[in-house]
Amino acid sequence: MDLLHENGGNLDDAIKLKKDQVLFVEGESSAYLYIVVRGKIRIVKELESKFIPISVVGEKSFIGELSMFSDDVRSASAIAMETTSVLMIKKSDIRKVLKSCPDWVSEIMQTLSGRLRGGLDILREHNIVDGASDSENNLSPQESKSITASLKAYRKRRGLNS
Repeated sequence: MDLLHENGGNLDDAIKLKKDQVLFVEGESSAYLYIVVRGKIRIVKELESKFIPISVVGEKSFIGELSMFSDDVRSASAIAMETTSVLMIKKSDIRKVLKSCPDWVSEIMQTLSGRLRGGLDILREHNIVDGASDSENNLSPQESKSITASLKAYRKRRGLNS
């Protein structure tokens, strides 16, 4: 099964990110779910001017699922680790599809999303990250510096508070 093609994803519509380019930042409103077509995205949480690596998301994985059933802001930042292509799917489009399903399907999805967010919050509190390799989850001083610069430039461009 090819998730991207069976669900209407057109690879020509993928947006391209350069290494260290920001996809979204923590605290930003969310209107999209993203599917990684090629490359890798690092998810980081900012805590007291430091970055806690949460996960590395690779090909055919998605980002932004927690915001599909709530209007919560992004709980972490996403930055390309290498040249990366992602498909953007509007939250409103996903909600339209779910309206055609029985109410209980949407309720299950909302419950699962809430439970996932709660579990992730607990893992973050205890600085436990996902199953990515240690080398991918450890940030070198240079990577931290690069992330800081990328996030600062992105926030400035978008008019977001630092």
